[in-house]
Amino acid sequence: MKTIEEIEKLSIEDLERISADESIPVPDGLESRVFPHRTGLQAWKPFIGIAASLAILAGIGLTWYDRSRPLEDTFDDPALAYAAIEEALERMSQNVDVCIKSVEKGRDIILKPSEVIRSINTEESSK
Repeated sequence: MKTIEEIEKLSIEDLERISADESIPVPDGLESRVFPHRTGLQAWKPFIGIAASLAILAGIGLTWYDRSRPLEDTFDDPALAYAAIEEALERMSQNVDVCIKSVEKGRDIILKPSEVIRSINTEESSK
């Protein structure tokens, strides 16, 4: 069994060649250990598609609604203009925080396969 360091040094062509080799035995239950929630996700795929479609339609509708509203006048009072800018920047900051948290969750999900491979390598090397 190769270590993670050896696998990381392989080229894409080598990885594709190895993955296409059907003579390599796959341990029983590997798929359920690597993808423990796969069946649940497959059950949700139609709903995810519908939700994505509704989100797109809502975005199109909101864009159309924003264009149909008349433009507002500019501010005569600089203090009011500054307050409006401050409020807009605060909302943007909150949205950026939400995005950063989403990216951190995604990073954890992306790192999960390497953790699984490491645990499998540890199990195999301890045998």
